[in-house]
Amino acid sequence: MSSRSSFDSNEHTYADYNSTAPISNSVKENTSYILSYETLNPSSVHQAGQKVRKILQDARDDIRSFISATDNKEIVFTSSATEANNLVMKGMKEYIQVISAVEHPSIMRSADNPYIIPVDYDGIVNLLELEKTLYKLEGKKVLVSVMMANNETGVIQPIKKIAQISHKFGAICHTDAAQACGKIDVNMEDLGVDLLTLSAHKMGGLAGAGALVFDKKLQIKPIITGGGQEKGLRAGTENVVAIASFSSAIKQITELLGKANKIEELRDRLESEILKIADNAIIFGKDSDRLPNTSCICMPGVKSDVQLMTFDMNNIAVSSGAACSSGRIEPSYVLLAMGATKEQAECSIRISIGWYTTDDDIEKIVNCWYNIYKNNTRLV
Repeated sequence: MSSRSSFDSNEHTYADYNSTAPISNSVKENTSYILSYETLNPSSVHQAGQKVRKILQDARDDIRSFISATDNKEIVFTSSATEANNLVMKGMKEYIQVISAVEHPSIMRSADNPYIIPVDYDGIVNLLELEKTLYKLEGKKVLVSVMMANNETGVIQPIKKIAQISHKFGAICHTDAAQACGKIDVNMEDLGVDLLTLSAHKMGGLAGAGALVFDKKLQIKPIITGGGQEKGLRAGTENVVAIASFSSAIKQITELLGKANKIEELRDRLESEILKIADNAIIFGKDSDRLPNTSCICMPGVKSDVQLMTFDMNNIAVSSGAACSSGRIEPSYVLLAMGATKEQAECSIRISIGWYTTDDDIEKIVNCWYNIYKNNTRLV
C-alpha cells in the first residue's frame, strides 16, 4: 500500500473512512486482471465458469483464515453488510430478537419487534439489562445482535462478554463487524459469536460485496430467492470483481493494523487541539475503548449541516452520523441513546481518518474546525 492515494491529495483531505475507505492500490492491482475475463458467472459448468468459481472459493478461504473462522462456519457473500444484516434479522424471524439501542439502521429497521437494550453515557451496552432480558426469555429461541464497533462514535462493544451472556441463557449471538474489520483485530473464534457480518468497502475493497459468516447448524431462510447461488441463501449471480477485491483487501489487514497506533495518535492530537479551541466541545465515547480512527464531536452552538458544508467548501470530507433519505440531517439516535441532548446531537459530526491521513491533514481539519467555530459563535 502506497503512502498516498488519489482519494487523498494535497488539495483534498478525506476524513470519512467509516462511510467508505479509499480503494487501496493493492486491491486495484490485484483485481483489475479479472476484468479481462470473457465471462464472470461462477454458476456456469464450463471451464470458464469453473475458473471464476475458484475466485469465490479463494475469497472464502481468505476470509476464513483472517478472521479465524472454524470449519463449522459457513460464508455467504451478499451485496453489502446491510444485506447480510437483513439476512440475519429477516431470515431468522422465528427468533425473538434482542438488539442494542445503537445498532446500524440495517439492524434497527430489519429487526422484528425487538427488545432494545440501552447503552450508558459512554455508549456501552448495559450488560445487566441484557442479562435481565435474556433471563426473562430463557427457554425461547432468542437472537442477540450487537455491533462490534459503532459507525458513528467508534465505541467498541464487549462482544466476547455479550456472546458469553447470550450463550449462558441459550441465545445465539450475532455481531456486525463491518466497521471493526481492518481497524482492530477481528477473531471470530475468540469472540465466540455464532454469526458475523463483514463489508469489503470498509477495508479498502470495492463496494458491492459483503459477507455473512455463521454456524452451519443455524437455519437461515433466504430473503432474495431465485437461483441456488450462495448455498441457496442469496439468489443472483455473484459480484465476482467486488468479491475478489474483498479477498485482496482482507489480505492487507495485517498491514492496516500495523498503522493503527499512528492513526490513533493522529486522532488523539485532533481531539486534543479541538478541546483547546473549545473546552465545552464534546467527544462522544471519549472514555470508552474506541476504534483508533473515529471521532464524533459536538461543536457547541453550530449545526451539523453548517459544519459539513464549510468543511466541504474547504475540500475536507467529513460526515454527519445520520442523514435520512431526503438528505436532511437528523439528530443521531445513537447520540440520543448515549444521553446527548437534541441540540448536542444536532451539532455533531463524525471525523473518521485512516491509513492515508497525514499530520498535515490533521492540521488542516483543526484549522477549519477553528474557523467554523470562530465564525459561528461568540468566540472571545
